[in-house]
Formats: sequence, C-alpha cells, structure tokens
Amino acid sequence: METVRHYVADSGNTTFGGFMHSDAVDYDPFTQSMRGTIRRANCQSIYNLVTGATGNDEEREVRDRLVASQNSYELVRMVFAAGKWEGLDDELPEGYLDPIARTIAQVLDQRDYPIYQLIRRYLPLLDYQNSPTLGNCIERLLTWRPDFVAGEIDLILSKKADILKRVASATLRDRTWMVSAAHVHPDTIAHVVAVDPHRASDLVALLHEVTYTVRICSGLRALFFDPLYTIVTEMVDPSPGITNAARVACRDSCLRLQGEFAAAKFAVEVFGDTAAKSTINRFILAKDAAINNFPATVPAPTAISAIAAAIGGVATDLAQLRQAILALPDTISASLTLPHFTQSNSDDLARGLASNLHAPGTLGLLAFDLKRQMIFALLDGFTVDDDEIAILRILETEKTRDQAELYQLAAAATWESLDTSMDGDEYDDLEDLLQQPTLGPSLDGPGF
Repeated sequence: METVRHYVADSGNTTFGGFMHSDAVDYDPFTQSMRGTIRRANCQSIYNLVTGATGNDEEREVRDRLVASQNSYELVRMVFAAGKWEGLDDELPEGYLDPIARTIAQVLDQRDYPIYQLIRRYLPLLDYQNSPTLGNCIERLLTWRPDFVAGEIDLILSKKADILKRVASATLRDRTWMVSAAHVHPDTIAHVVAVDPHRASDLVALLHEVTYTVRICSGLRALFFDPLYTIVTEMVDPSPGITNAARVACRDSCLRLQGEFAAAKFAVEVFGDTAAKSTINRFILAKDAAINNFPATVPAPTAISAIAAAIGGVATDLAQLRQAILALPDTISASLTLPHFTQSNSDDLARGLASNLHAPGTLGLLAFDLKRQMIFALLDGFTVDDDEIAILRILETEKTRDQAELYQLAAAATWESLDTSMDGDEYDDLEDLLQQPTLGPSLDGPGF
C-alpha cells in the first residue's frame, strides 16, 4: 500500500480514484485494475522522462524503473514508451542498457518458461529464485478430483515438446533457478505410477525426460563427460532403480537432443585441442552405439559389448563396461577446456563455426557460454563485416528460438562493445533485433 500511496501522491491527487483518471496514467487505455493503473503510470513516467532533454537524474530514473519491473507486459510497454531499444540507446549511457537487457531476459524467462506457467497454474509462486517445482505441481494435481485431472494431464502433455525444449535451453544457459524449478523427485514418479491417473505412462515418460534433459544438457554445457557416460550406461542398466520407462526416456532424450550433441561436438572440433576432440568423438561413438543397440529388456550383454567396442574396450556386463570407461585415456572427470579461444585467429574460428552451424539450424543449440565466447572472439580487435554478420547470426537465432537468450547474450557482450564495434547495415540490423521483445501475455494470468 505504501507503493500505491506514493503513486497517488506523485500524481498530485489524494485519492486512488483521482489518480486513476489523472494525466499521470494517460499512456495506455483506462483500466479499473489497480495493478494495471500502476503499469500505466510507469509507462507515462518513462515517456515523460525521455521527452525533451534528459539529464543524469532522468537517465538514472529511466534505468531504475525499467530494472525494477518484474511484469513482462509493463516492461515491454515501458521499453516502447522509451522509443524501443533505439530510444534507450539515444537517451541513456551505454552501460545503463546492460542491466536493462538482463532484466528483460529475466522477465521473459519468468513469463515464457512453461515450468513457471505450470507452477502459476497449480501453486502460489511468490519468489522465482525459490519457486516450487514441476514435481510439486504433479503432486498437487494428483490430489484433484479424477474427473478434473484427465483434462489437466492432456493439457500438460500437449505442451511436452515446448516444455522439453525450454528446459534444455534453460540448462544450456545455466539459468539455475529455472533448472531447479524443473526438478522431479523419483518419489513423485513412483506416486504417479501408484495412483495410475489418466495417461499415466505418458506422464511418467515426460517426467523422466525432463530429468534426463537437465542431466544431459548440464553435461554438454560444462563439456563434462563423466555424467554423460553415466547416462549412456543407464540405457543398459539392469538395476531395480532404473525402470524400463526410465531407460526408454533416457534413449528418447538422447535422440531428441542429437542437435545439441552435434553442436557441442562441432565446437570442440573447432576450438579444442587433440585430446578434447578425442574425448568427445569417443563419447559420441558410445552414445550412438547405446542408441542403435538399445535393448528391449535388460540384462543386455550384446548391447553392452557394442558400447564397449565403440570405445575400444571389451565388456559383457555393466561392471566391465564401467571399468572400460574408466580406463579411457580421455579427460572425463573434469570439464574440457577449449584453448583455441585464446589464439590470435579465434575470430576466424568463430566465424567458421557460426556459419557451419547456422546452415543446418543448430547454432542456437550451442551452450550459452560457447556463444558468449564466440561473440567475445568476434569483437576482439578490429571488427570487419564478416565478424558483424557472424554476431548477427548468433543473435538472430535466439530472436526466434528463445528471445530471453537474445537479451542475455547482449548483456553478456555489453552494449558498449556491440555499439562501438558494429556499423552500417549490420548496426541497423542489430538494433532491429533488440528493438522490442514480443509483448505476449501478462504475468497476472496463469499463462498456461
């Protein structure tokens, strides 16, 4: 209420009714909603601040109001009121645009992440940094009346592709809170099996695939192969804790993430040394052998032998396969390093990688940190047109795939570096990319 009083007083009124009908909220059409009226006031304030001469105090006020916003509709409208990204660039110091870009990325994540949309549908969500989880949503849903549960499960499963795509993106971008929100405890999956609701097997498959997507993409993001080899062995693991449903979900997740595996392999081949290339190439052979020889039942000595043979070993049971993996000459107990990012020709390598991954449409499937390092390499030193085009390719991919990452990358590269390194048509294209995020629904609703 203190915030509301501030807005009322700031408008020169003594009542909320007077505030609702005042010039201070004249930017957007009238609404009887208190929250909507405050959004109108914020947009009008931004418009007033950027109209005419903008001093240091006004610049800080614009930045602080935008950074403080946690509502996607309000933030996008305030960016529009400021003249879009071009207007912000004209009115504010370059360094002020980085925290604004980070806030845009965060708010778009909060709005568009289907896990958050599910949480808002089923549970209170007061703190995105410490939110309930997908597993909590399923547990809540299982307490509903059965005649309501069927339609909800159908709704969740109709969004399966988007859920898995966004969970993969969040993990590759190292968005810790979003990844935590996707957690599903094994007890929740066991609860679904026990209750046996509508389409229980499909729901169990989704929950397993969410878990495997996080695990696989975490390994790819860090280029850490010990946990990735564990995933390969789980496809042939006869342990009671690894059910057939889990094994199938493991295989299906590896198949669905083939583009992410291929993008990581290509990046290592470009920027890695001989040892790094050997490590990822050998792992890909093991993964493909596990998929191609996936057994309907376990134990599966033939499948285990095929996986071991792919990495130059011999094994007929899981213990022997694990020993063969441990005996590899590769670096699997720590993340790979990519030393060629520090070479003088790193910009040439980044251009080539961007071009080669852009053609098959897998550029966006690289881990965020690899894309960030590529942009840094392209910005280092004198930036030619080909460097600028490669940067645009990286950013353009995210505009259509996951626009939150577009602003996350812009903030990581810093607007000052982008602004001073790009010119001509490429600069115009860059501003067009960042002009205004898609409006989308307000966070006031469930969003799912």
